[in-house]
Amino acid sequence: MLPTFLAQFAGGCYLAVSVSAMRESGWRYLRLMAVVSLVLTLLALAVLLRDPLSMSGLSRACVQYGLGIAVVFGAAWLFVNAAQSERVTAGQRLFPAVAGISAMVAAVALCLRPDNILGSAAAAPIAIPQIAKAVTTLLGGAMLGSVTASMLLGHRYLTDTDMSIIPLRRLARIYLGVVAIRFVWLALASLPLWSSGFHPRGEYTWFWLMVTIRGGVGVLCTGIFAWMVWDCVKRRATQSATAIFYLSMIFVFLGELSGQYLTRTESLAL
Repeated sequence: MLPTFLAQFAGGCYLAVSVSAMRESGWRYLRLMAVVSLVLTLLALAVLLRDPLSMSGLSRACVQYGLGIAVVFGAAWLFVNAAQSERVTAGQRLFPAVAGISAMVAAVALCLRPDNILGSAAAAPIAIPQIAKAVTTLLGGAMLGSVTASMLLGHRYLTDTDMSIIPLRRLARIYLGVVAIRFVWLALASLPLWSSGFHPRGEYTWFWLMVTIRGGVGVLCTGIFAWMVWDCVKRRATQSATAIFYLSMIFVFLGELSGQYLTRTESLAL
């Protein structure tokens, strides 16, 4: 579960920056995001090296090459960013874009691997298509990346009060859109929970606690905060927006980790 989380987190951070207003954000912010994304990718690799997973040849190649390419392009992005300094060009988007896609491929491959918990438990109460697990992994990475990129960008406005609001406005829009899509996906993916044939494997109280954290904290509360952030950004209340992004990060982390837990133990793609 941890390698998947780290890989999707790294991929989300890379991709969030690749679609942001890079020129207006400043090279120091880009350097910070490059370092954060690269560290997350290296942590995912370190966890996998310490505790190798039993995977098929194709899945193993997707994970190894995906994370490897993400590291190479992430490191290259750091060098290009340092070389260009204040002269940020549009071509710099290529590096986080390729790194983000590669990390996401690795995250999806990790999510779809045979899991020890599922393998040792009884048959899954409902059959969830593999594509559903891939979609929820990608949406989770998008939420993690967009909220982290937005929060770190908000710190720029604490020291650079004259900075244009365009970068934060674009990331806030992206984050609001991702949360909205996540909400719709959760509503659709949770339909099997209300069927008469569904029975959780584990203890009922713990199961519904995880579902509540997944939906109530990880999506509903973050959706309310996303709307509050957007209102703050429209008023250029950047300090308030940054504080809300801090809280949103905690809620997103709890939601995505509980979602991965439900995927592994109950085969749910929430």
